[in-house]
Amino acid sequence: MLAKLILLAALYTTQFIPTTFFIQTVPVFMRQQNMSLDAIGLLSFLILPSALKFLWSPFIDRYRLPKLGHYRGWIICFQVLLALVTFGCAFIDIRENFNILVFCMFLAFLFSSSQDIATDALAVNLLEPRERGLGNAIQAGGNVFGGIIGGGGALILLDRIGWRYSLIIMSVIILLTLIPVLLHQEQVSNKSQKSNFFKSYFQPFINFLSRPKALPWLFVVLLYMGGEMMSGTMLRPLFVDRGLSLSDIGLMLGIVSYSVRIVSALIAGVLITHLGRLRSLALFGFAASMVTLLYIIPAIGISSLPVLYAVCITVNAAQSMAYTALLSAMMDKCEPATAATDYTFQVSVVYIGGIAASVLSGAIASATGYTFMFIISAALSLLSVLLITRVDALEK
Repeated sequence: MLAKLILLAALYTTQFIPTTFFIQTVPVFMRQQNMSLDAIGLLSFLILPSALKFLWSPFIDRYRLPKLGHYRGWIICFQVLLALVTFGCAFIDIRENFNILVFCMFLAFLFSSSQDIATDALAVNLLEPRERGLGNAIQAGGNVFGGIIGGGGALILLDRIGWRYSLIIMSVIILLTLIPVLLHQEQVSNKSQKSNFFKSYFQPFINFLSRPKALPWLFVVLLYMGGEMMSGTMLRPLFVDRGLSLSDIGLMLGIVSYSVRIVSALIAGVLITHLGRLRSLALFGFAASMVTLLYIIPAIGISSLPVLYAVCITVNAAQSMAYTALLSAMMDKCEPATAATDYTFQVSVVYIGGIAASVLSGAIASATGYTFMFIISAALSLLSVLLITRVDALEK
């Protein structure tokens, strides 16, 4: 069990290092250059590969790379590509070649999301049902730890040693986290794929959508993280407007708040085992939607650092528990033979809702201010919780 958790922790950490750095650093840079909140909200389209990755997940389920295993081979391939594009970004002048940077950021999200497809499938097949609560806590915690490295540590590094060396260090870390997967011996099925390609491509989607309560469940997934992504997109520009420095933002949101998310994810993993998926989703989701309203405190002009730390710690703790419960429920919806497609399809729905919510957040904040935007984000999360009570077949 320990070897499984170390492997998954390394993989889930890696995919979030460069993408968190880009999605947190660039909005701060844009706001410091007096770019509009609408433009910052549109930056959320960079996560489009995460929303559309279900389109190529059947290829990862169906095909394997020679001599590298099945999902293990894809992980190695995409992680190396992610390291290379991160290294390349180190030599881009962010002011003179912003469009090139945006394209490279898009590639980073593409490779990260593709690595995630294979990692999720590997996790579904590795973890026994009784192990999934803790496994999903490691998944959520790994994502957050990647955020600490890429969003907190790298922001502080950026302030200290500059853009180039920060990204070079990140690319080296990405390569080093390949060590556990290189040591892992994947159990690969020898069953050949002889069915018609087009039929086999669409069949996993048809099978998933034909399950009981599939569409109501996907609607819950669509909304569940929307409120968090809406508020998170505008929080950093808000802190820039309140006069916080790059180091202040990196320490508060990228290290302290994310450290809290790791602890909360582990607590949630234990509680989910006792409470069950449905009850955990509802309880943690309700708590997350309510505490999101605390972001109104900085929105109305309060900029005391102790107060802001208290707000961010409280909100991130609740949101992390809700996120862990969602991951665990989504894994229960997967079949081993089509694990990449089943899980990725659900994750893509999460990101589709997140992109829409993030773009909407910029428009709302620009038109009505931060306060009303945070109220809308809390209401969106609360709506998903109300819908959960109508989806009564989440647990197998």
